[in-house]
Amino acid sequence: MYELYILGELMERKLHGYLLHSILNRVVGPMRSISWGVLYPLIHELEENGYIEQAPEGPKERRGKKKKTYQVTEDGKERFKRLMEEPIEYKADYELHFYIKMANFDHVSDDVKIVIYYQYLDYLKSIQRYIDEQAVHVAAQESIPESEKYYLSNIYEHRRSQNEIGIAWVTKQVEAIKEKR
Repeated sequence: MYELYILGELMERKLHGYLLHSILNRVVGPMRSISWGVLYPLIHELEENGYIEQAPEGPKERRGKKKKTYQVTEDGKERFKRLMEEPIEYKADYELHFYIKMANFDHVSDDVKIVIYYQYLDYLKSIQRYIDEQAVHVAAQESIPESEKYYLSNIYEHRRSQNEIGIAWVTKQVEAIKEKR
């Protein structure tokens, strides 16, 4: 996911590690951050794999030390395209991964955008099925006190409502892309 982010940010401009770190932390939000200990080893790995390279001339810091500025290579552009088209694994950070893909929509075709939206729609529908199954399961459990069932059902109702908003939003995005054609 962070590999996709770095490659995407370097698609149109050269950046140094500090700016990559700053932008990524704004993307991941206030409750999460990426450490330097994650970012710099990833930058070095991308460089070793030939996906990025140091740009010829980077800006200087105040103390006269050069910042390492990076740019994406042709192999990196191909890697970026593959990562954008790859389905996202259903894990806890799925939505963040989806947002990183969405932030890079300016680098892909409408067809790829639609595929990514449909993958996200499938993810939301799988969550919806899980919520519905759990609501039925909890309601049928005699071992769960009624007072607890009440609050659990409120949780499921809240999650279902949020998910329905997400499903409607994705559907609207896909329709907007199709209408542009």
